[in-house]
Formats: sequence, structure tokens, C-alpha cells
Amino acid sequence: METLWYLTLLISGFYTPSSCLHQYHFINNSVTWTDAQSYCRENYTDLATVDDMEDLNRLITSVGVSKYWLWIGLKKGDSMKWHWSLAGRRFYREGETEFRNWDTGTPQNGNCALKSKAGLWNNTSCDDQHHFICYDGKQGTNLTYVLIQENKTWIDAQSYCRQHHTDLVSVRNQTENTEIDQKISLRGLPVWIGLFLDSWIWSDQSDSSFRNWWPGHPSTDQSCNCTLMFSEKTEWINDLCDNTNYFICYDPAVENPEKPQLKRQVVRMKMTPKDQNLNLSDPAVQDAILQEIRNKLKEQGLPADTKVTWKKQPDGKVFHKEEEGSPNNEEEEKKMKRMMTKREL
Repeated sequence: METLWYLTLLISGFYTPSSCLHQYHFINNSVTWTDAQSYCRENYTDLATVDDMEDLNRLITSVGVSKYWLWIGLKKGDSMKWHWSLAGRRFYREGETEFRNWDTGTPQNGNCALKSKAGLWNNTSCDDQHHFICYDGKQGTNLTYVLIQENKTWIDAQSYCRQHHTDLVSVRNQTENTEIDQKISLRGLPVWIGLFLDSWIWSDQSDSSFRNWWPGHPSTDQSCNCTLMFSEKTEWINDLCDNTNYFICYDPAVENPEKPQLKRQVVRMKMTPKDQNLNLSDPAVQDAILQEIRNKLKEQGLPADTKVTWKKQPDGKVFHKEEEGSPNNEEEEKKMKRMMTKREL
């Protein structure tokens, strides 16, 4: 009978969160989008850029107006690009916004991405209806990935996820792609993920992928190439750039560094040594195993200054033996899953 060993790691490190807060300014002068852009560039920085939902809500609060249509800095460009619905620079490490796992022969037609049971991605019309996966990054929740078994268009799925969780799921690397497959039974049906294709660009050339379109928008009208935000609902439509409306400018972002915070994460794992006679109580053996785990985690992007140590159990031991197939194994598996924590952002 194969011998399984359970072990617990303590991963800890300091990080300094910071937020770049745009300073928004409501201009009650009704002009075309181009004139609004010129005014903002002359008197402030540019027409408003919005980085995420928190930024959007703060814009509405700081502007303090209601029931107005307002120009913001989003305008239709010439080239198409794939983006993730969940925007935010701190959410992605270098290169993670570019991760793709397309099936052979894709992408083809369609501006929204689906994930299949096999973990491969396809694209189709955003107006199709499918089940979808939300990402929940709220503190205190045990669910990172939430499968919603309701058929919705991509934009309606996005709205649902933002209202009830955080956003449509982003898949940042192959590890997450596999993790989603393992955690959620897709039952053979394709599901929406947060990847979408568009040609909209910000006036200040920001790379923000955040969009908050009103259902049915952006419309396919080729002459409606500028973006209006309704101040009461915060949702956006595309409109004729020559129409006149009030608008929002912004000043340079203000960096607000916070105090360093210590993050601790406890991870419970299981392993099967190739050498069944290996003495796991030997400190030298434990150090060698721990160093190998550190190296693997760093390969997957763990910051170099993060500490990885053993977490001893009340009996003082690091490793606990469990015979595979024993009556206690199922309960041990449940304990392990409960102790696994989601990735800290």
C-alpha cells in the first residue's frame, strides 16, 4: 500500500500596497468629445481614464452630479486587442495579462472567450448565452472560482459577477487554468471567462482594460466612436463624437503608499516519497525538501523575499503518515482542502 505524507507550510512576507488615485473634475460645459479632450489636456491631464470599478465609484462620488451624460476618455481605435474584464495592475504579475490557452485553430470569429472542460479556450459571439465562471477576491470568502449555471450573454455574465462577486474570471497562467478545471466541474459545457476583444483605447494611452458598458453596447453603429457615462447608473454607451455633453477631466494620479503589511498563508500538502525508507524526521532531509519547494514556488512567481517554513503540528512533527485508502484518508483530504487558502493578491 502506498504511503502518503501530509505536511504543512507557512508562507509569509511583507508587501506594501499602494493605490494610484485619479483626481477627477466635472466640467459643466457642453462640448463635443474632441473639444472636451482639448480642454482637459490644456487645463488638467486628459479626459477621464477609469482603471477599475472602485475607481469608477470614486469618480461618481467625487464629481457629485446625477442624471447627466458625461464624456470620458474612451474612444474607438483602429486595431483589435484581447483584454481581461478584471482590470487592476496589482492583480497581474509581469506577462500574466498575455497568458492564453487557445484551442487549435482559434481564435477566429467572435469577441468573447469560452473555456472548455479540456481547459482549452475558444471564442464566439458575445451575444451567445452560456454558463460562466466568476472570480471572488473578497476577503472572508472560501470560494475563489464560482460556477454560475445560468445561461447569460457575456456582458450580462460580467454584470452578474461584478454585482455578486468581483468579476468574470481571469486566467493568469497555466497553473490557474488547471486549478479552475480541478475545482469546478464544467460538465462538458463551455463557460464564459473574462477575456474579450475590442479596439477601444483611452485618450491618455492608458492600458486599462476596464469597461462598464450598458447592456447592448457598444453598438455596432460605425459612427458612434466616443464613450458617454451615465452618472446615475455609471454604465457606458457609445455615441456620436460630434454630439455635445458635459465631461470629466482628471489630474495626475496621486500615489498613496500604505504601511507594509505582513501576509501569512498556511498551505497543507501531501507527498509520496520515491524512497519509502526516507527518514522524514531527519532535519537534513526536511531542509532539502523545503529548499526544493522554495525553488518550485519561485519558478511560479513567488517573490524572492518571501519566507517559506515548516509549520509544526501540536505533536511537534512536520510530517504525518496516512495510508492511502485508509478510512481516515477521506476525512484528511477534507481537512487539507479546508486549510488550503486562495492566492493572496
